[in-house]
Amino acid sequence: MKNLTLSYPPMPAGADKNVVKPSKSFKNRVYIAVSAIILFIICYLLLFLGSLAIAIAFGYIGVAFIVLHPAFITLVVGVALILSGLMLVYFVIKFIFKRTRVDYSDMIEITADQHPALFDFISKITIEAQAPRPKRIYLSADVNAGVFYSSSFWSMFLPVKKNLKIGLGLINSVNLSEFKAVMAHEFGHFSQRSMKVGSYVYNFNKVLYDMLYDTEDYSNLISRFARVHGVFSMAASLNIKLIQGMQYILRKIYIVVNKAHLALSREMEFQADAVAAYVSGSNHIISSLKRIDIGQACYENLINYSRANLKQNKRADNLYPQHLEMIRHFANYHKIEIDAAALPIISDGWNLPESSEIVIKNQWSSHPTNNEREVHANRINLTTTTVNEPAWVLFEDPLLIQTQLTDHLYEIVNTDKNAERVTIEAFKQDFYSKITENSFDPQYNNYFDDRLITAFNIDDALANQDYIRDQTFEGLLNAENSNLPAKARRLQGDIDIFDQLNMADQIKTFDFRGTKYHPNDIYNLQALLKSEYETVQKRIEELDKNLFLFFYMRSTDTQREMLIAQYNNLFDYQQEAVADYEMYNNIMRALAPVYNKMTVEQIHDTLAEVYKQERYVKKRINETITDETSRKYFNEVQIKILEDYLAVKHTYYLEPRYDNQALQNFNEAMEVYVLGIAKRNFEIKKDLLNFQLQFVN
Repeated sequence: MKNLTLSYPPMPAGADKNVVKPSKSFKNRVYIAVSAIILFIICYLLLFLGSLAIAIAFGYIGVAFIVLHPAFITLVVGVALILSGLMLVYFVIKFIFKRTRVDYSDMIEITADQHPALFDFISKITIEAQAPRPKRIYLSADVNAGVFYSSSFWSMFLPVKKNLKIGLGLINSVNLSEFKAVMAHEFGHFSQRSMKVGSYVYNFNKVLYDMLYDTEDYSNLISRFARVHGVFSMAASLNIKLIQGMQYILRKIYIVVNKAHLALSREMEFQADAVAAYVSGSNHIISSLKRIDIGQACYENLINYSRANLKQNKRADNLYPQHLEMIRHFANYHKIEIDAAALPIISDGWNLPESSEIVIKNQWSSHPTNNEREVHANRINLTTTTVNEPAWVLFEDPLLIQTQLTDHLYEIVNTDKNAERVTIEAFKQDFYSKITENSFDPQYNNYFDDRLITAFNIDDALANQDYIRDQTFEGLLNAENSNLPAKARRLQGDIDIFDQLNMADQIKTFDFRGTKYHPNDIYNLQALLKSEYETVQKRIEELDKNLFLFFYMRSTDTQREMLIAQYNNLFDYQQEAVADYEMYNNIMRALAPVYNKMTVEQIHDTLAEVYKQERYVKKRINETITDETSRKYFNEVQIKILEDYLAVKHTYYLEPRYDNQALQNFNEAMEVYVLGIAKRNFEIKKDLLNFQLQFVN
């Protein structure tokens, strides 16, 4: 067994155990949740007794029919009524027999014999958190961790052993101290008796959900019942009417119970964080949240990359070194230092780029935002030293378990066993070559990424070049200036969020830049953001112009002519692209309703608008692929797709059905066209940016 004496992360020194006591807010949510449960139980008992009374009445009437007028038809009526009554009772109690099964297909179970250090580590955390040990431990591929179990209605009353799931993507994203914080959070959910209330609320909420929405099996039963005989069909209709009446009442109760459940769930997350802070330190809760966000973003990119490779019959030999390489690249791209384990070093106040400054308490969310969790953890303010060793030290053979999970993941998606295996060296070569191909020179500090260069009058700019004479390239693209476009995107995003909040009726308060506001404040705050956005945009416009002047002044006469020509060329194609994107968005919006249910008349009206816009779209596509400059940014396959689309006048609907092949051809052509436009603009801009760099390198 590995010796964890030195590497086991310590608890915060002198931590007051009072921090894990239920907070006043948590207790209030518990009282509200218990009240909601009592309301549900009372209403449920009334519905149960009502359904039982109806079933008895149906049974009495059914037997009376059979006894008083013995005949085939009365027998049918009597049996139909009796069975309808029994099915009504079954509808009310069917949840008792339902069991939620956990899907284990994406997991691999491990044992203490295989990974003794990990099990020893988990055991120590449960002791510190005063929580029960997990029954079993499973590994999954993703950036996640959780405690789970197969549940039923009876789980509320019977002791149930919980299982622990650990994602290897999570292990790849955190150090040992942060892993301890994540595990302590999970066990914190079961460390106190008061947390048991959450289980009751969850199960009663689930009972209500099943009675309202998970009725497919019962619907199939009623359908089979109705097909037996016409009288049975009438009894089934009566049964359905009675159930609809019950569901009307239950729907009202569900809103109350569900809101209580979600509010309590959010408080339980804070309470579990309090346990984690007591066991592992507030600082490690905060850093783990941010590192997990990075790990998750990189994992999603890796999955997308791997899917694209599968189309070429290629698969990773081990996903996790690739994932770690993506994390390393993320840190490098965003100018974040990394530690010895290649994990980003999270500084105080750091957030994911372009994160919103608006925090809305969503009453329909089961989890608080990471920002809310960070504020809560900072209030607890328990810090301890960090063990920077990667969490992989807990595994006996990390490489082996990584390979096993990788193979298991590819087995789930039925990957060809003869698929080419991509090594980490091959991955790096391909990954970074694609980045080089699809990004601008790093000397520009990401300043020109994901945006158009501001168009300006070059003659006017040249008339005001004195200011730039003493500027340096590094000074023009310092950290603050390089971040201006990202700041503009964040501001625009928050302006859009305020637009949405203006239309929301149920938002009572929200936080903005650490201060609480009411919906009445939205107008003034949005005006503030718009003013800030305009200021940032003006700085970007000025900086774009100054960068042109900077390179212009360091070039020869011949180079200056070429530089001006390239800028004018880019401005022209950017202007065309803006029109092309608008054209694309308009026609896709016009077509969108065909994927919803419509009357025949509505279909014809919708497609009339599509055909009207398509005339202009086809003209633009033809102009683009016959333009010598633009055509070279489309490959032969793409040109063939566009030419085939132009050659045919498609009819997308022939009553009574759509022509799915024609719609597919349309969508494929639109996608190819907009991708080609994007590639053209990117390559023209990249050529310009590379060209002007030679004046300073």
